[in-house]
Amino acid sequence: MTEQKTLETMISTLINRRSEGVHWDFKRCHQKQKEDFIHDVLCLANANHRGNRYLIFGVDNEDFSLHSIIADTGRRTQADIAGLFRDNADKFFQSRFPEFYLEEIMIEDALLDVLVIVDAPNKPYYLVKRIDNILPHHIYTRVCDTNTPIKDTAQPHEIERMWRERFGLDIPPLKRAKLYLSESDEWSKDIKMEGNLNVHHKTFPEFTLRVTDAEDFIARHEEWTRGEIHEDNNHAGYFEIYYHQTCLARVRYVSFDDHKKSMVAPDWRPRGEGRFYFYSADSINYAMQKFNSVLVKEDHSTSLSIRHGGKTGKRARSRWGHKLKIPVLRPGELEGFLGTSSDDEVEPSSDETEQYELFLRNQLDFEVWRESL
Repeated sequence: MTEQKTLETMISTLINRRSEGVHWDFKRCHQKQKEDFIHDVLCLANANHRGNRYLIFGVDNEDFSLHSIIADTGRRTQADIAGLFRDNADKFFQSRFPEFYLEEIMIEDALLDVLVIVDAPNKPYYLVKRIDNILPHHIYTRVCDTNTPIKDTAQPHEIERMWRERFGLDIPPLKRAKLYLSESDEWSKDIKMEGNLNVHHKTFPEFTLRVTDAEDFIARHEEWTRGEIHEDNNHAGYFEIYYHQTCLARVRYVSFDDHKKSMVAPDWRPRGEGRFYFYSADSINYAMQKFNSVLVKEDHSTSLSIRHGGKTGKRARSRWGHKLKIPVLRPGELEGFLGTSSDDEVEPSSDETEQYELFLRNQLDFEVWRESL
């Protein structure tokens, strides 16, 4: 089932309940006043729910009848909504507002708009400067099917719950570490790739990050590394993430060109005679890779050089220039992509040149597959 069909099925189920809830809100049409719209988004974004939230336009919130929004003169597009929040970003705490995207769906021949508000641990979202009647430093949320009134604020226990989620206080240490890695500015910056790196989180110094050299047998010359210069001088090591004295994770990295560039080693799965390389979006490896590219190296080590030679290399350079990015996979994408391959029990290639061609081919095939969805 496609993502679009999944959303249609989910929204149909919510409509058939003939009620609103903590994570969904019906509107017969788009709100005319921007303050009403922003207030609704803030309430849903701060609600106590694990998962995405839905502001659904084209459904009456009293009798739950459908009203196509085709003729809605106040209808907002994705660009309109993004512009509304972006233009007011300085009025939000830390200039951070909810993540969202707008989808069109058809239900019983009625066109509906669904604003999907992404669940993220950045709560509470609130203003520090007034927008019309939305008050600064007032935190809004949604309890059952009711929004916090615009001139009121959430209950203290609700506000505490949001801050605890923001700081990851109610989740296991490894998940907290992954959350904190997304906050590169919150870590100490006395960093050197060579030698003993020991970086700590400023607010929660019990979380530390160390770099250790890997033993000689640790892989550092896999095919994904072979477009970089001085391949024979590749180094490998581990980022070790600690909570107090407990090592939560060891994440392998490879550095190139005398440590001028480094990348966390991606995961891989066999495909045909070669291997397909990727990061999983929700993995500690990808969190570490983003942290590495922003803070540790500060050289944006997010792409790989493409080696010259071979038909596949020419195709890759034609598509990407000279820089290849390892794809970041959302849940279900790996199975969907590998399911398109009919190869079973194929003997992997042992020729290095062919391995690199197969690597590029698999990365190209994945991008074409993703674009076809």
